Amino acid sequence: MLFLVVCSAPFREEFERSLLEKGIEGYTLIPKVFGRGGESEPVMDDEVWPGFSVLFLIFVEGDKVGKLKEILGEFSRKVKPFKAFALREVEVI
Repeated sequence: MLFLVVCSAPFREEFERSLLEKGIEGYTLIPKVFGRGGESEPVMDDEVWPGFSVLFLIFVEGDKVGKLKEILGEFSRKVKPFKAFALREVEVI
């Protein structure tokens, strides 16, 4: 299963540590993304909307899916902006 995770940039290292602690070592990181969510203020890295987010692409299988969902639940309660999207149909080529 592929997860797309948008996380407020100041929480990047904490999120990465949580992944490693649960044995999730593989991911792709896009270090600077902008956007507007439904539950948080926009982040555009400008004078009007300061700040930015990071985007993690994380592919996990088996028992790691549950471990990742635990991490995502924890961070979604304490970090804004934070949003995770799970894509069930993924073909690895």
